[in-house]
Amino acid sequence: MTAHFPPIDTDPHPSLPVYSAGNFGEVAPDRISPVSWSLVGTPMERATRRLAARCFGERPWAQGGHYVFLGYFACKPYHNLSAYTRLASRLPLVTPEDVTAAYFEGTRPPRLGRAREGALRQAAALPRLIRELTRLGPELRRLEEETADLELLARTAVSLGGEAGLVEVLTRAAPVLDDAWDAHIVATTGLVPLGVVQRRVNGLIVPHAEAVTPWLNRPAELVWERLHAFTGDLAPGEFLGTSFYEVAEDREPWSRFGARRRAEPAADRPGTDPVVDPAEAALGMLGPGRRRLAGALARVMAETMASREHSKSLVMRVLHVHRRVLPELARHWPLDDADWPYLTIEELRRLHRAPGLAGRAAERAAACAAAVDAPMPERLDFSGGGRRGRDAAPAAGSGVSPGRVTGVVVRPPADEIPAGRPAILVCESADADAAPLLGLVGGVVTGRGSAMSHIAILAREHRVPAVVGHPGAAALRPGDVITIDGTTGEVHAETAFTG
Repeated sequence: MTAHFPPIDTDPHPSLPVYSAGNFGEVAPDRISPVSWSLVGTPMERATRRLAARCFGERPWAQGGHYVFLGYFACKPYHNLSAYTRLASRLPLVTPEDVTAAYFEGTRPPRLGRAREGALRQAAALPRLIRELTRLGPELRRLEEETADLELLARTAVSLGGEAGLVEVLTRAAPVLDDAWDAHIVATTGLVPLGVVQRRVNGLIVPHAEAVTPWLNRPAELVWERLHAFTGDLAPGEFLGTSFYEVAEDREPWSRFGARRRAEPAADRPGTDPVVDPAEAALGMLGPGRRRLAGALARVMAETMASREHSKSLVMRVLHVHRRVLPELARHWPLDDADWPYLTIEELRRLHRAPGLAGRAAERAAACAAAVDAPMPERLDFSGGGRRGRDAAPAAGSGVSPGRVTGVVVRPPADEIPAGRPAILVCESADADAAPLLGLVGGVVTGRGSAMSHIAILAREHRVPAVVGHPGAAALRPGDVITIDGTTGEVHAETAFTG
Protein backbone atom coordinates (compact mmCIF):
# COMPACT_ATOMS: atom_id res chain seq x y z
CA MET A 1 0.00 0.00 0.00
CA THR A 2 1.17 3.51 -0.65
CA ALA A 3 2.25 5.46 2.40
CA HIS A 4 1.16 8.78 0.86
CA PHE A 5 -2.41 9.27 -0.34
CA PRO A 6 -2.26 11.35 -3.56
CA PRO A 7 -4.54 14.38 -4.00
CA ILE A 8 -7.03 12.14 -5.79
CA ASP A 9 -5.74 9.39 -8.05
CA THR A 10 -4.01 6.23 -7.02
CA ASP A 11 -1.07 5.22 -9.18
CA PRO A 12 -2.01 2.80 -11.98
CA HIS A 13 -0.41 -0.60 -11.57
CA PRO A 14 2.70 -0.88 -13.77
CA SER A 15 2.01 -4.39 -15.12
CA LEU A 16 -1.76 -4.80 -14.59
CA PRO A 17 -3.08 -1.85 -16.61
CA VAL A 18 -6.79 -2.47 -17.37
CA TYR A 19 -9.48 -1.26 -14.96
CA SER A 20 -13.27 -1.61 -15.00
CA ALA A 21 -15.98 -0.02 -12.87
CA GLY A 22 -17.64 -3.44 -12.76
CA ASN A 23 -19.91 -3.93 -9.78
CA PHE A 24 -18.99 -0.49 -8.44
CA GLY A 25 -21.11 0.84 -11.28
CA GLU A 26 -24.13 -0.98 -9.90
CA VAL A 27 -24.12 -0.16 -6.20
CA ALA A 28 -21.74 2.76 -5.70
CA PRO A 29 -22.20 6.41 -6.68
CA ASP A 30 -20.34 7.37 -9.85
CA ARG A 31 -17.90 9.41 -7.74
CA ILE A 32 -17.02 8.98 -4.08
CA SER A 33 -15.12 11.19 -1.68
CA PRO A 34 -11.53 10.50 -0.54
CA VAL A 35 -12.71 9.51 2.95
CA SER A 36 -15.20 7.05 1.44
CA TRP A 37 -12.52 5.60 -0.82
CA SER A 38 -10.33 5.01 2.24
CA LEU A 39 -13.25 3.14 3.87
CA VAL A 40 -14.07 1.13 0.75
CA GLY A 41 -11.10 0.78 -1.59
CA THR A 42 -8.29 0.52 0.95
CA PRO A 43 -9.81 -2.19 3.20
CA MET A 44 -11.13 -4.05 0.14
CA GLU A 45 -7.61 -4.04 -1.28
CA ARG A 46 -6.19 -5.37 1.99
CA ALA A 47 -8.86 -8.09 2.16
CA THR A 48 -8.23 -9.25 -1.41
CA ARG A 49 -4.47 -9.38 -0.85
CA ARG A 50 -4.97 -11.41 2.33
CA LEU A 51 -7.23 -13.91 0.56
CA ALA A 52 -4.81 -14.22 -2.37
CA ALA A 53 -1.94 -14.90 0.05
CA ARG A 54 -3.94 -17.48 2.03
CA CYS A 55 -5.08 -19.35 -1.08
CA PHE A 56 -2.23 -18.90 -3.55
CA GLY A 57 0.77 -17.96 -1.44
CA GLU A 58 2.72 -14.71 -1.58
CA ARG A 59 2.87 -13.77 -5.24
CA PRO A 60 5.18 -10.91 -6.36
CA TRP A 61 2.55 -9.46 -8.72
CA ALA A 62 0.08 -9.08 -5.81
CA GLN A 63 2.47 -7.13 -3.57
CA GLY A 64 4.29 -3.83 -3.60
CA GLY A 65 3.36 -0.20 -3.09
CA HIS A 66 0.60 0.08 -5.71
CA TYR A 67 -3.03 -0.81 -5.28
CA VAL A 68 -3.25 -4.17 -7.04
CA PHE A 69 -6.94 -5.06 -7.20
CA LEU A 70 -8.50 -1.60 -7.13
CA GLY A 71 -7.99 1.93 -8.39
CA TYR A 72 -9.38 5.41 -7.78
CA PHE A 73 -9.19 7.85 -10.67
CA ALA A 74 -10.90 11.27 -10.80
CA CYS A 75 -12.85 10.22 -7.69
CA LYS A 76 -14.33 7.20 -9.50
CA PRO A 77 -13.72 3.73 -7.98
CA TYR A 78 -12.52 0.92 -10.24
CA HIS A 79 -11.67 -2.75 -10.01
CA ASN A 80 -8.41 -3.80 -11.63
CA LEU A 81 -9.70 -6.15 -14.31
CA SER A 82 -6.18 -7.30 -15.17
CA ALA A 83 -5.58 -8.39 -11.57
CA TYR A 84 -8.83 -10.35 -11.38
CA THR A 85 -8.00 -11.97 -14.71
CA ARG A 86 -4.63 -12.97 -13.28
CA LEU A 87 -6.35 -14.33 -10.18
CA ALA A 88 -8.68 -16.46 -12.32
CA SER A 89 -5.65 -18.23 -13.83
CA ARG A 90 -4.78 -19.48 -10.34
CA LEU A 91 -7.89 -21.65 -10.00
CA PRO A 92 -8.61 -24.93 -11.79
CA LEU A 93 -11.39 -24.84 -14.42
CA VAL A 94 -11.90 -21.08 -13.99
CA THR A 95 -11.35 -18.75 -16.95
CA PRO A 96 -11.19 -14.95 -17.12
CA GLU A 97 -14.51 -15.06 -18.98
CA ASP A 98 -16.11 -16.67 -15.91
CA VAL A 99 -15.02 -13.68 -13.83
CA THR A 100 -16.22 -11.06 -16.29
CA ALA A 101 -19.57 -12.83 -16.75
CA ALA A 102 -20.11 -12.93 -13.00
CA TYR A 103 -19.12 -9.37 -12.06
CA PHE A 104 -18.11 -7.28 -15.10
CA GLU A 105 -21.16 -7.49 -17.37
CA GLY A 106 -19.44 -9.92 -19.70
CA THR A 107 -16.85 -7.39 -20.85
CA ARG A 108 -13.85 -8.71 -22.75
CA PRO A 109 -11.07 -9.68 -20.31
CA PRO A 110 -7.61 -8.25 -21.00
CA ARG A 111 -4.85 -10.44 -22.34
CA LEU A 112 -1.99 -11.00 -19.94
CA GLY A 113 0.40 -12.70 -22.32
CA ARG A 114 1.41 -15.56 -20.04
CA ALA A 115 0.36 -19.13 -19.38
CA ARG A 116 -1.88 -20.33 -16.61
CA GLU A 117 -0.53 -21.63 -13.34
CA GLY A 118 0.59 -25.26 -13.28
CA ALA A 119 -1.95 -27.95 -12.40
CA LEU A 120 -0.39 -28.62 -8.98
CA ARG A 121 -0.51 -24.97 -7.93
CA GLN A 122 -4.11 -24.71 -9.11
CA ALA A 123 -5.13 -27.88 -7.28
CA ALA A 124 -3.56 -26.63 -4.05
CA ALA A 125 -5.54 -23.38 -4.16
CA LEU A 126 -8.99 -24.98 -4.40
CA PRO A 127 -9.14 -26.71 -0.99
CA ARG A 128 -7.78 -23.55 0.63
CA LEU A 129 -10.60 -21.51 -0.88
CA ILE A 130 -13.15 -24.13 0.20
CA ARG A 131 -11.79 -23.88 3.74
CA GLU A 132 -12.30 -20.11 3.61
CA LEU A 133 -15.90 -20.59 2.51
CA THR A 134 -16.67 -23.05 5.32
CA ARG A 135 -15.61 -20.43 7.86
CA LEU A 136 -18.03 -17.80 6.56
CA GLY A 137 -21.03 -18.79 8.68
CA PRO A 138 -19.36 -18.54 12.11
CA GLU A 139 -17.46 -15.42 11.02
CA LEU A 140 -20.64 -13.62 9.95
CA ARG A 141 -22.36 -14.48 13.22
CA ARG A 142 -19.43 -13.02 15.14
CA LEU A 143 -19.43 -9.90 12.98
CA GLU A 144 -23.17 -9.46 13.44
CA GLU A 145 -22.68 -9.30 17.20
CA GLU A 146 -19.70 -6.94 16.97
CA THR A 147 -21.50 -4.63 14.53
CA ALA A 148 -24.54 -4.45 16.82
CA ASP A 149 -22.25 -3.59 19.75
CA LEU A 150 -20.55 -0.92 17.63
CA GLU A 151 -23.91 0.64 16.69
CA LEU A 152 -24.91 0.76 20.35
CA LEU A 153 -21.60 2.39 21.28
CA ALA A 154 -21.98 4.92 18.45
CA ARG A 155 -25.54 5.76 19.48
CA THR A 156 -24.35 6.52 23.01
CA ALA A 157 -21.32 8.50 21.83
CA VAL A 158 -23.34 10.63 19.40
CA SER A 159 -26.00 11.39 22.01
CA LEU A 160 -23.38 12.44 24.60
CA GLY A 161 -21.21 14.28 22.05
CA GLY A 162 -17.92 13.78 23.89
CA GLU A 163 -14.72 13.60 21.87
CA ALA A 164 -13.28 10.62 23.75
CA GLY A 165 -16.36 8.47 23.11
CA LEU A 166 -16.47 9.36 19.43
CA VAL A 167 -12.76 8.56 18.98
CA GLU A 168 -13.33 5.21 20.69
CA VAL A 169 -16.03 4.42 18.13
CA LEU A 170 -13.59 5.09 15.26
CA THR A 171 -10.97 2.90 16.93
CA ARG A 172 -13.39 0.04 17.55
CA ALA A 173 -14.81 0.28 14.04
CA ALA A 174 -11.49 -0.30 12.25
CA PRO A 175 -11.09 -4.08 12.80
CA VAL A 176 -14.82 -4.71 12.34
CA LEU A 177 -14.76 -3.00 8.95
CA ASP A 178 -11.64 -4.91 7.88
CA ASP A 179 -13.17 -8.26 8.87
CA ALA A 180 -16.49 -7.47 7.19
CA TRP A 181 -14.71 -6.65 3.93
CA ASP A 182 -12.66 -9.83 4.33
CA ALA A 183 -15.85 -11.94 4.58
CA HIS A 184 -17.33 -10.14 1.58
CA ILE A 185 -14.27 -10.79 -0.58
CA VAL A 186 -14.23 -14.48 0.38
CA ALA A 187 -17.89 -14.94 -0.60
CA THR A 188 -17.56 -12.87 -3.77
CA THR A 189 -14.46 -14.78 -4.90
CA GLY A 190 -15.86 -18.18 -3.98
CA LEU A 191 -19.02 -17.78 -6.06
CA VAL A 192 -17.04 -17.86 -9.32
CA PRO A 193 -15.41 -21.33 -9.00
CA LEU A 194 -18.52 -22.69 -7.29
CA GLY A 195 -20.57 -21.56 -10.28
CA VAL A 196 -18.13 -23.17 -12.70
CA VAL A 197 -18.24 -26.50 -10.84
CA GLN A 198 -22.03 -26.41 -10.63
CA ARG A 199 -22.43 -25.71 -14.34
CA ARG A 200 -20.13 -28.58 -15.25
CA VAL A 201 -21.74 -31.08 -12.88
CA ASN A 202 -25.31 -30.07 -13.70
CA GLY A 203 -24.49 -30.27 -17.39
CA LEU A 204 -23.77 -33.96 -16.87
CA ILE A 205 -26.60 -34.96 -14.53
CA VAL A 206 -29.48 -32.44 -14.88
CA PRO A 207 -31.62 -32.33 -18.05
CA HIS A 208 -31.85 -28.81 -19.53
CA ALA A 209 -29.29 -27.69 -16.95
CA GLU A 210 -28.79 -24.21 -18.38
CA ALA A 211 -32.46 -23.33 -17.89
CA VAL A 212 -32.93 -25.21 -14.60
CA THR A 213 -29.82 -24.14 -12.68
CA PRO A 214 -30.99 -20.54 -12.01
CA TRP A 215 -34.15 -21.95 -10.38
CA LEU A 216 -32.01 -24.20 -8.17
CA ASN A 217 -29.82 -21.32 -6.98
CA ARG A 218 -32.52 -19.18 -5.42
CA PRO A 219 -31.47 -18.25 -1.85
CA ALA A 220 -34.15 -18.97 0.76
CA GLU A 221 -33.78 -15.63 2.52
CA LEU A 222 -31.54 -12.57 2.31
CA VAL A 223 -30.78 -10.02 4.98
CA TRP A 224 -32.11 -6.90 3.25
CA GLU A 225 -35.83 -7.29 3.87
CA ARG A 226 -35.27 -7.94 7.58
CA LEU A 227 -33.21 -4.76 7.88
CA HIS A 228 -36.14 -2.61 6.77
CA ALA A 229 -37.84 -3.45 10.07
CA PHE A 230 -35.02 -1.78 12.06
CA THR A 231 -34.60 1.80 10.87
CA GLY A 232 -34.37 3.85 14.07
CA ASP A 233 -31.46 5.98 15.29
CA LEU A 234 -28.27 4.06 14.38
CA ALA A 235 -30.37 0.91 14.12
CA PRO A 236 -29.19 -1.88 11.77
CA GLY A 237 -31.39 -0.71 8.89
CA GLU A 238 -30.92 3.05 9.13
CA PHE A 239 -28.30 3.00 6.39
CA LEU A 240 -30.91 1.85 3.83
CA GLY A 241 -31.96 5.46 3.34
CA THR A 242 -28.41 6.58 2.54
CA SER A 243 -25.96 6.31 -0.33
CA PHE A 244 -24.11 3.05 -0.48
CA TYR A 245 -20.35 3.57 -0.07
CA GLU A 246 -20.58 7.36 0.36
CA VAL A 247 -20.33 8.63 3.95
CA ALA A 248 -20.29 12.34 2.96
CA GLU A 249 -23.51 12.25 0.96
CA ASP A 250 -24.83 15.50 2.51
CA ARG A 251 -21.78 17.52 1.40
CA GLU A 252 -21.07 18.98 -2.00
CA PRO A 253 -20.12 17.72 -4.50
CA TRP A 254 -20.84 14.19 -3.26
CA SER A 255 -24.55 14.84 -2.74
CA ARG A 256 -24.89 15.07 -6.53
CA PHE A 257 -23.99 11.42 -6.98
CA GLY A 258 -25.75 9.61 -4.17
CA ALA A 259 -29.44 10.52 -4.08
CA ARG A 260 -31.55 7.74 -2.60
CA ARG A 261 -35.09 7.34 -1.43
CA ARG A 262 -36.82 5.33 1.22
CA ALA A 263 -39.20 2.56 0.25
CA GLU A 264 -41.21 0.40 2.59
CA PRO A 265 -41.26 -3.38 2.10
CA ALA A 266 -44.42 -4.83 0.68
CA ALA A 267 -46.68 -6.83 2.95
CA ASP A 268 -47.68 -9.15 0.11
CA ARG A 269 -45.85 -10.15 -3.00
CA PRO A 270 -47.52 -10.55 -6.38
CA GLY A 271 -48.63 -14.05 -7.14
CA THR A 272 -45.97 -14.89 -9.69
CA ASP A 273 -44.77 -18.20 -8.17
CA PRO A 274 -45.66 -21.23 -10.27
CA VAL A 275 -47.93 -23.91 -8.86
CA VAL A 276 -45.07 -26.37 -9.10
CA ASP A 277 -41.60 -25.10 -8.21
CA PRO A 278 -39.40 -25.82 -11.28
CA ALA A 279 -36.44 -26.49 -8.97
CA GLU A 280 -38.33 -29.16 -7.03
CA ALA A 281 -39.70 -30.61 -10.26
CA ALA A 282 -36.24 -30.80 -11.83
CA LEU A 283 -34.69 -32.45 -8.78
CA GLY A 284 -37.63 -34.83 -8.49
CA MET A 285 -36.92 -36.23 -11.96
CA LEU A 286 -33.38 -37.23 -10.98
CA GLY A 287 -32.25 -40.44 -9.39
CA PRO A 288 -31.44 -40.36 -5.65
CA GLY A 289 -27.69 -39.92 -6.07
CA ARG A 290 -27.93 -37.24 -8.73
CA ARG A 291 -30.67 -35.47 -6.77
CA ARG A 292 -28.50 -35.27 -3.66
CA LEU A 293 -25.50 -34.00 -5.62
CA ALA A 294 -27.43 -31.35 -7.56
CA GLY A 295 -29.31 -30.28 -4.42
CA ALA A 296 -26.12 -30.01 -2.39
CA LEU A 297 -24.44 -27.83 -5.01
CA ALA A 298 -27.52 -25.60 -5.19
CA ARG A 299 -27.59 -25.18 -1.40
CA VAL A 300 -23.90 -24.24 -1.31
CA MET A 301 -24.41 -21.66 -4.07
CA ALA A 302 -27.50 -20.20 -2.41
CA GLU A 303 -25.82 -20.03 1.01
CA THR A 304 -22.74 -18.35 -0.45
CA MET A 305 -24.94 -15.79 -2.23
CA ALA A 306 -26.69 -15.11 1.07
CA SER A 307 -23.32 -14.78 2.83
CA ARG A 308 -22.17 -12.28 0.22
CA GLU A 309 -25.24 -10.12 0.80
CA HIS A 310 -24.97 -10.47 4.60
CA SER A 311 -21.33 -9.39 4.58
CA LYS A 312 -22.18 -6.43 2.32
CA SER A 313 -24.90 -5.33 4.73
CA LEU A 314 -22.40 -5.46 7.61
CA VAL A 315 -19.97 -3.28 5.64
CA MET A 316 -22.75 -0.77 4.97
CA ARG A 317 -23.71 -0.68 8.65
CA VAL A 318 -20.13 0.05 9.73
CA LEU A 319 -19.84 2.72 7.03
CA HIS A 320 -23.02 4.27 8.38
CA VAL A 321 -21.45 4.47 11.83
CA HIS A 322 -18.70 6.56 10.25
CA ARG A 323 -21.32 8.65 8.44
CA ARG A 324 -22.85 9.58 11.78
CA VAL A 325 -19.68 9.92 13.88
CA LEU A 326 -17.30 11.85 11.60
CA PRO A 327 -19.35 15.10 11.41
CA GLU A 328 -19.65 15.07 15.20
CA LEU A 329 -15.89 14.64 15.60
CA ALA A 330 -15.16 17.46 13.14
CA ARG A 331 -16.76 19.88 15.63
CA HIS A 332 -14.12 18.97 18.22
CA TRP A 333 -11.14 19.32 15.90
CA PRO A 334 -9.51 22.25 14.07
CA LEU A 335 -11.32 21.09 10.95
CA ASP A 336 -14.06 22.78 8.96
CA ASP A 337 -17.19 20.68 8.49
CA ALA A 338 -16.68 20.84 4.72
CA ASP A 339 -13.09 19.52 4.96
CA TRP A 340 -13.35 16.13 6.67
CA PRO A 341 -14.52 14.28 3.50
CA TYR A 342 -11.12 15.07 1.94
CA LEU A 343 -9.05 13.28 4.60
CA THR A 344 -8.57 9.54 4.74
CA ILE A 345 -9.92 7.56 7.65
CA GLU A 346 -6.33 6.84 8.75
CA GLU A 347 -5.66 10.57 8.91
CA LEU A 348 -8.91 11.26 10.75
CA ARG A 349 -8.09 8.63 13.37
CA ARG A 350 -4.80 10.45 14.05
CA LEU A 351 -6.06 14.00 13.74
CA HIS A 352 -6.55 14.58 17.47
CA ARG A 353 -2.84 13.81 17.96
CA ALA A 354 -1.57 15.43 14.74
CA PRO A 355 -3.80 18.43 13.92
CA GLY A 356 -1.49 19.46 11.08
CA LEU A 357 -3.02 16.68 8.95
CA ALA A 358 -6.04 18.92 8.42
CA GLY A 359 -3.96 21.02 6.03
CA ARG A 360 -4.08 18.26 3.42
CA ALA A 361 -7.81 18.74 2.87
CA ALA A 362 -7.54 21.96 0.85
CA GLU A 363 -5.35 20.49 -1.91
CA ARG A 364 -7.60 17.46 -2.29
CA ALA A 365 -10.76 19.55 -2.27
CA ALA A 366 -9.44 21.62 -5.18
CA ALA A 367 -8.41 18.47 -7.08
CA CYS A 368 -11.80 16.84 -6.52
CA ALA A 369 -13.66 19.96 -7.67
CA ALA A 370 -11.76 19.82 -10.96
CA ALA A 371 -12.22 16.07 -11.38
CA VAL A 372 -15.83 15.23 -10.57
CA ASP A 373 -17.26 16.93 -13.67
CA ALA A 374 -14.89 15.21 -16.07
CA PRO A 375 -16.53 12.24 -17.87
CA MET A 376 -14.95 8.94 -16.86
CA PRO A 377 -15.42 5.72 -18.86
CA GLU A 378 -16.40 2.33 -17.49
CA ARG A 379 -13.11 0.83 -18.66
CA LEU A 380 -9.64 2.36 -18.34
CA ASP A 381 -6.51 1.08 -20.06
CA PHE A 382 -3.09 2.40 -19.01
CA SER A 383 -1.10 -0.02 -21.15
CA GLY A 384 -0.04 2.79 -23.49
CA GLY A 385 1.38 4.82 -20.63
CA GLY A 386 -1.59 7.19 -20.46
CA ARG A 387 -5.23 7.12 -19.50
CA ARG A 388 -7.33 5.61 -22.26
CA GLY A 389 -10.90 4.57 -21.76
CA ARG A 390 -14.10 3.52 -23.36
CA ASP A 391 -17.65 2.87 -22.28
CA ALA A 392 -18.35 -0.77 -22.94
CA ALA A 393 -22.10 -1.20 -23.07
CA PRO A 394 -23.29 -4.82 -23.05
CA ALA A 395 -24.35 -6.17 -26.43
CA ALA A 396 -27.36 -7.99 -25.02
CA GLY A 397 -29.12 -8.46 -21.72
CA SER A 398 -28.53 -11.44 -19.45
CA GLY A 399 -31.25 -13.43 -17.75
CA VAL A 400 -30.28 -13.76 -14.09
CA SER A 401 -33.52 -14.78 -12.37
CA PRO A 402 -35.75 -17.21 -14.26
CA GLY A 403 -39.37 -16.80 -15.22
CA ARG A 404 -41.37 -15.01 -17.87
CA VAL A 405 -43.73 -12.10 -17.23
CA THR A 406 -45.60 -9.44 -19.20
CA GLY A 407 -46.23 -6.14 -17.45
CA VAL A 408 -46.23 -2.37 -17.45
CA VAL A 409 -42.94 -0.46 -17.23
CA VAL A 410 -42.48 1.64 -14.10
CA ARG A 411 -39.45 3.71 -13.24
CA PRO A 412 -38.45 4.78 -9.73
CA PRO A 413 -39.03 6.98 -7.91
CA ALA A 414 -41.88 8.86 -9.58
CA ASP A 415 -44.04 6.10 -11.01
CA GLU A 416 -46.75 4.46 -8.98
CA ILE A 417 -47.17 0.69 -9.14
CA PRO A 418 -50.34 0.06 -11.17
CA ALA A 419 -53.06 -2.08 -9.64
CA GLY A 420 -54.56 -5.07 -11.37
CA ARG A 421 -51.65 -6.09 -13.59
CA PRO A 422 -47.94 -6.87 -13.12
CA ALA A 423 -45.45 -4.03 -13.14
CA ILE A 424 -41.87 -4.34 -14.37
CA LEU A 425 -39.29 -2.17 -12.66
CA VAL A 426 -36.88 -0.64 -15.20
CA CYS A 427 -33.81 1.29 -14.05
CA GLU A 428 -30.17 1.83 -14.92
CA SER A 429 -28.96 -0.08 -11.88
CA ALA A 430 -30.39 -1.23 -8.59
CA ASP A 431 -29.02 -1.82 -5.11
CA ALA A 432 -30.46 -3.00 -1.80
CA ASP A 433 -33.05 -0.24 -1.80
CA ALA A 434 -34.74 -2.19 -4.59
CA ALA A 435 -35.49 -5.02 -2.14
CA PRO A 436 -38.85 -3.62 -0.95
CA LEU A 437 -39.79 -2.69 -4.52
CA LEU A 438 -39.24 -6.29 -5.61
CA GLY A 439 -42.18 -7.23 -3.41
CA LEU A 440 -44.40 -4.94 -5.49
CA VAL A 441 -43.34 -5.77 -9.05
CA GLY A 442 -43.49 -8.80 -11.26
CA GLY A 443 -40.12 -8.36 -12.97
CA VAL A 444 -36.94 -6.26 -13.24
CA VAL A 445 -34.91 -4.91 -16.17
CA THR A 446 -31.69 -2.97 -15.57
CA GLY A 447 -29.15 -1.35 -17.84
CA ARG A 448 -26.29 -2.47 -15.58
CA GLY A 449 -25.59 -5.74 -13.81
CA SER A 450 -24.05 -9.19 -14.08
CA ALA A 451 -24.89 -12.80 -13.23
CA MET A 452 -23.70 -12.46 -9.62
CA SER A 453 -24.51 -8.78 -9.15
CA HIS A 454 -26.54 -7.50 -6.27
CA ILE A 455 -29.86 -7.11 -8.06
CA ALA A 456 -29.54 -10.59 -9.57
CA ILE A 457 -29.30 -12.23 -6.16
CA LEU A 458 -32.12 -10.10 -4.76
CA ALA A 459 -34.39 -11.00 -7.67
CA ARG A 460 -33.74 -14.72 -7.21
CA GLU A 461 -34.66 -14.51 -3.54
CA HIS A 462 -37.92 -12.73 -4.38
CA ARG A 463 -38.63 -15.17 -7.24
CA VAL A 464 -38.96 -12.25 -9.63
CA PRO A 465 -37.82 -12.65 -13.27
CA ALA A 466 -34.91 -10.33 -13.99
CA VAL A 467 -32.82 -9.26 -16.97
CA VAL A 468 -29.67 -7.21 -16.34
CA GLY A 469 -27.34 -5.38 -18.71
CA HIS A 470 -30.15 -4.75 -21.21
CA PRO A 471 -28.82 -2.21 -23.74
CA GLY A 472 -32.29 -0.84 -24.45
CA ALA A 473 -33.29 -0.23 -20.83
CA ALA A 474 -32.95 3.54 -21.14
CA ALA A 475 -35.38 3.61 -24.08
CA LEU A 476 -38.21 1.86 -22.23
CA ARG A 477 -40.83 4.41 -21.15
CA PRO A 478 -43.27 4.31 -18.25
CA GLY A 479 -46.51 2.76 -19.47
CA ASP A 480 -44.88 0.55 -22.10
CA VAL A 481 -45.98 -3.06 -21.99
CA ILE A 482 -43.04 -5.44 -22.21
CA THR A 483 -42.44 -9.16 -21.85
CA ILE A 484 -39.22 -10.29 -20.22
CA ASP A 485 -37.66 -13.74 -19.98
CA GLY A 486 -35.35 -14.07 -17.00
CA THR A 487 -33.85 -17.27 -18.39
CA THR A 488 -32.88 -16.18 -21.89
CA GLY A 489 -32.47 -12.43 -21.22
CA GLU A 490 -34.99 -11.49 -23.90
CA VAL A 491 -37.03 -8.27 -23.57
CA HIS A 492 -39.88 -7.69 -26.00
CA ALA A 493 -41.54 -4.27 -26.07
CA GLU A 494 -45.21 -4.23 -27.03
CA THR A 495 -47.51 -1.27 -27.58
CA ALA A 496 -47.77 1.46 -24.94
CA PHE A 497 -50.31 0.86 -22.21
CA THR A 498 -52.85 3.63 -22.30
CA GLY A 499 -55.28 2.59 -19.67
